[in-house]
Amino acid sequence: MRRPGARPRSVLIPMNSSRKLRSLVPVAAVALLALALVAPAAKAANIPPLVTTAQYKALIGFVDKLDKLANTPASSAQKASFDGQLENKHEAAVNKSTALFNRGKQVAQAESQRAFKTGARTIRRTEANELSALRREYDARMDRAATNYDSAVGRVEDAYDSRTASLKKQIRRLRDQKAKAESLLRKEQIQEAIERRVERGSEDRKLQQEEIADLKAGYRREKDSIRSAKASATRVVQQDDDEAIDTLRNRGKRIYDTRVRTLQSRRVNQLGDLENKLNAGRAAIARMPASS
Repeated sequence: MRRPGARPRSVLIPMNSSRKLRSLVPVAAVALLALALVAPAAKAANIPPLVTTAQYKALIGFVDKLDKLANTPASSAQKASFDGQLENKHEAAVNKSTALFNRGKQVAQAESQRAFKTGARTIRRTEANELSALRREYDARMDRAATNYDSAVGRVEDAYDSRTASLKKQIRRLRDQKAKAESLLRKEQIQEAIERRVERGSEDRKLQQEEIADLKAGYRREKDSIRSAKASATRVVQQDDDEAIDTLRNRGKRIYDTRVRTLQSRRVNQLGDLENKLNAGRAAIARMPASS
């Protein structure tokens, strides 16, 4: 117990402001980014390759037919008809290639957006759980600070109550002695002793008020420190999660862009193949002898 009258020291448990908070490692984000990379390819299995489409097969079949007719005489009208049919089938195959490309982009975009939304929900759910844990932790700290403050005030009050009771007991005894004293000198001596104890009691009350005031100020600083630490910890968690979501969004966009570049490269190859088929058909038509 602290000696009554001494300057009060802090009786509150200091808060560890250097508490190491969870460093958010967006594992869910990384996993979902991987999903965003794989899922479009998996979904692409539902998008038929160009070579399996009716349009491509029609073009190939017609080019093969022209190649077989290359040595068969044909009139200018027949050649013009063949060339028109060839261009129509080529255009149909090109349009199909374009449609498959656009469909692939839509699938990639939908999967990327779905993965991002799922990852963002996971991160926000984790954030909500941690913020809830932080609230419980700092509420508990606030409760402990209040309990410590009440206990400290109680100890001070008990100590001074005990001292006051002792002084009052001494004063009552001295007054009894004064009443029984016969000489005036002795009565004056006893009265001086009474006055010293009365003055001591007055000084103790002032010291008690000072100690209570110091405790109250310390308690106020403790509460301010807890609130500040709570706000700081909350900002750290929210900032970490905001950064994780930004990372998820940026990586998802890079994955989508990579997927689109792959689709574009594939389409360029398809268009080159279709152009070769068109040229092969035209060459076959050009080789056809003129009919007499």
